[in-house]
Amino acid sequence: MNLPVPPAGKIVLTYEDYLELPNDGNRYEILEGVLHVTPSPTVRHQRVSRNLQRVIDAFVFQNRLGEVFYAPLDVIFSNISIAQPDLIYVSNA
Repeated sequence: MNLPVPPAGKIVLTYEDYLELPNDGNRYEILEGVLHVTPSPTVRHQRVSRNLQRVIDAFVFQNRLGEVFYAPLDVIFSNISIAQPDLIYVSNA
């Protein structure tokens, strides 16, 4: 995955900055220190995400493979990369 890299000399945002962002219905993510803001998902997007979650969760549960979570849930990859994926699979392995 190619993530944006802040230009030299630019401010790099961190998890501490992320915690200060407003809870205003937008989705905020910091990827490699760069802030990304997206509006709330559409109803269609939510339906698709919900249906995928149901199918994936049933399979994962039936086969005891781990757990499936859905947004909003912060995933902290590093101090400068924090995301809120639509779906998150956590393996038992």
